[in-house]
Amino acid sequence: MYEHHDFDLFEAIYTTRSMRRLKTDPVPPNLIVKVIEAATMGPSGHNRQPWFFIVVTEREAKEFVADRYRKAWEVVFTPTEREVVINDPQSQRGRNLRSAKYLAEHIADVPVMIFACVKKYTDRARAGQPMWGAIYPAIQNLCLAARGYGLGTSITGMHTMFAKEIDAMLGVPPEYANVILIPMGYPKGRWARPDRKPALQVTFWEKWGTRRDAVPD
Repeated sequence: MYEHHDFDLFEAIYTTRSMRRLKTDPVPPNLIVKVIEAATMGPSGHNRQPWFFIVVTEREAKEFVADRYRKAWEVVFTPTEREVVINDPQSQRGRNLRSAKYLAEHIADVPVMIFACVKKYTDRARAGQPMWGAIYPAIQNLCLAARGYGLGTSITGMHTMFAKEIDAMLGVPPEYANVILIPMGYPKGRWARPDRKPALQVTFWEKWGTRRDAVPD
């Protein structure tokens, strides 16, 4: 069984960007379980732990998902975005779109697909809504743990355009929502800090619109 790596938490946080170009090398099942174990450490209200994770590695099932994922991508990949990829491929937007396009075209080849499923609320006020507040911390934990083991991940919900077909194939019961697909494998690219706005630029103090140019140490 793999032990936890000596890996700096903040290095993981600052360098766990989306890795959509993945090698086809298989991922050991015990590593898959380790990253899911990390996901289960995420917080959930009343400690409900309302999640299940479906791991797909068999080619036939991956092809089934990939066929529908590519169709979904063709819907969201607008003519304007296609022009960006052709005319401005090295811009930030162009690089992001090319990365997403690559995943759509090669998603059948990723070694592991992890589907994050979360229970739906049953109370009258929120009936049928997924327990988003629980599943997203779990997913982030999974991605950070994968980074610690040298595995690349990305987060996508594109498969939900064909939710009925994919859920039927995977056997997801109706009381659960299959909300996120996480392709996982050893990355082809390099880990790096993603482009982000400065924290002070997206922080208001005391009320909306009140920014600070600097804060005391």
